[in-house]
Amino acid sequence: MKKLLIPVLFLFVITSTQAQYEKDVSSIETIGKAYYEIVSGPIGEKRDFNRLRNLFHPKAILTYSYWSEEEKKNKLLHMDIEGYIEKLDYLDKKGFYEKELYVSTETYGSITQSISTYKFWMEDKTAEGKGFTSYQYFWDGKRYWILSMFWMMESDKYPIPKQYLKQ
Repeated sequence: MKKLLIPVLFLFVITSTQAQYEKDVSSIETIGKAYYEIVSGPIGEKRDFNRLRNLFHPKAILTYSYWSEEEKKNKLLHMDIEGYIEKLDYLDKKGFYEKELYVSTETYGSITQSISTYKFWMEDKTAEGKGFTSYQYFWDGKRYWILSMFWMMESDKYPIPKQYLKQ
């Protein structure tokens, strides 16, 4: 009986997890909500990076734009989802939170473009700020995928316009 119970419980856990992941990708709103839930949490809470991977298309490109004071120009850092996850390794060590402040979405056929602004803060109070993200989504007929994510942190040089900070 014990030999049968373990595989049945394992199958139940996997099926429950996949069902949760399916809900995450059923709409643009649920993807956004899932993303912020995944990256946010207290010190010591491991993030569910499998859930995060599920949001992104396997060929998704994630791009961070930043101002290089040294070079006096804007620069880009490109990565895939695995590279992004490597950069998120600190989340559970410092306690990190993000909250969406504003979102605007436009859709045509299988293409959706979304602008999202957010605030972030560290539980240990070492950092806080705001950011601006452009998402491109693909609807394959069954689910949404984040196809690309392009973001930039607010700075003195680039303050986020007030119309993107409505709550």
